[in-house]
Amino acid sequence: MSTGRDSGSVTDRTNHVHIIIKRSLDVMTLLQEHAPKLEEHLEHAGAGMFQLCIFLIASLMVAADGMEMTVISLLRKPLQNEWNLNDYEFSSVGSTVFAGLLVGNLIGGYLADRYGRRTTMIAISVLFCVFGVLSAVATNIWMFTISRFFTGVGVGSMVPVSDSHLLEWSPKAWRARLAMSLTGLAFAVGAAFACVVGITMHDSFDDHSWWRYMLAVCVLPGLVALPLIILFLPESPHWLLVQGRDEEVQRLIVQLSEWNGVHPLAEGRVSLPEEAPPPSPTPSTTQHWGLMMKVDDFSIGEIFGRRLLSTSLFCTVAWIVCGFIYYGHIFIYPIILEDEYGMEIKEAYNTVLISIGVELFSVVVAMILMDMNGVGRRGTMIIGFFLCFVAVCLVPFCTNLAQFIALNSSIKGIIEGPFTLIYVFAGELFPTTHRGVAVAICNSFGRIAAMTAPVVLTACFHVSLLAVYVGLGLFALVGLLAAIYFNRETLGKPLLLQISYTREIDPYEEAPPIFFTWESTHDEKHSA
Repeated sequence: MSTGRDSGSVTDRTNHVHIIIKRSLDVMTLLQEHAPKLEEHLEHAGAGMFQLCIFLIASLMVAADGMEMTVISLLRKPLQNEWNLNDYEFSSVGSTVFAGLLVGNLIGGYLADRYGRRTTMIAISVLFCVFGVLSAVATNIWMFTISRFFTGVGVGSMVPVSDSHLLEWSPKAWRARLAMSLTGLAFAVGAAFACVVGITMHDSFDDHSWWRYMLAVCVLPGLVALPLIILFLPESPHWLLVQGRDEEVQRLIVQLSEWNGVHPLAEGRVSLPEEAPPPSPTPSTTQHWGLMMKVDDFSIGEIFGRRLLSTSLFCTVAWIVCGFIYYGHIFIYPIILEDEYGMEIKEAYNTVLISIGVELFSVVVAMILMDMNGVGRRGTMIIGFFLCFVAVCLVPFCTNLAQFIALNSSIKGIIEGPFTLIYVFAGELFPTTHRGVAVAICNSFGRIAAMTAPVVLTACFHVSLLAVYVGLGLFALVGLLAAIYFNRETLGKPLLLQISYTREIDPYEEAPPIFFTWESTHDEKHSA
């Protein structure tokens, strides 16, 4: 008899424990369902010391990018003297660097979406530092070219990955400003620093090895950034959320709030947007409270699929135009100054510094315009491409060196506005699940354009000076038309988490404009 009572008592206690566990889970589920969304946490914490720390670390990496891109255009005479290169061989070396940028874009975007922003930034910093140093000590042109290629791989990943990471930690009102400051101001400061280092090294060393010291100094931002990334840089909360690592998101939200001097909402708990698909546990899913993502849901084809087609085409064209004009001009401009106007290396450095000053001004103006109602991101892109096209068209009418320098500084400075803004704009247009790869793929076409620009513009220059600016003008015109025909605007809108959330976008905004009809919009709106 006692055995039966004991057995019944054990059963009752077991049932009681199950009830307690069920109620606890129900309470936890209720708390999670009513917890603030990630965007609400970011808005509540605002911009403060936390974002400043991320910005400063990322700025070192982007500044290194600016330094490397400026350096290669100013090494024509030193490398020709060192290894007896002709103009086409030197332009091929420049194209090799841009080929590395292309590979870096593709690899960096994939790694950032698969393994996280922070891990990828550590890896690309190591790659940049190692091969940056090898470039400085290269004993022959092959070693130099291979080292510059892998330096380009590191540099090519820096801007898109750093930009995506900063965007995903920023509140809505500060998102574009911080990203623009990163990709525009930090890049320009790095380019200016490269010019100052070049002038200093050229004056300090009488032998022909001064350029080696310049390359070595240009690695310093990466060397400083690497330990800071390892010690202080947090992972992206959007990426962690997509991966189902909710505890890490909660811990980082608490850290964000503490650093910015505010009390965290709901102890840092984060819920998913209401439009998220409901959870349905299956072996092919990664589960956490509220978000179930199929492992095989991601498809690169979706980037150029129906939902994101016009966005991807616009971003691709914008990066092609900006990449060709900006990097092509960086490469050919010092050569034109040396051959057409007989400038020495030091004078060419000083002239490039003037264009960098115009770049800084252009970025600041773009930062103001992009947040203005009625202008926004798209309107700023249109204005930038239009002014660049006008400046290019005026160059053939120059009558003296001062006018030539002023207009060429304007070309490079003005195109920096759209070039910087497209990183922000694209980061806001694509969902988190595809952002890194989408930005990398679209940007990779810009890197291809940058890779071909030195050879193309060198060939144009051998035909005539006018041919160079006809080519630049045609690209600026294409960018202007692409911006005019694109329909979407992201000013004041939250970041999308998944590609399925693009259903909230007005069909008119995402429809390819050339093939778009009012009837298709009408039908889709009523069938949704």
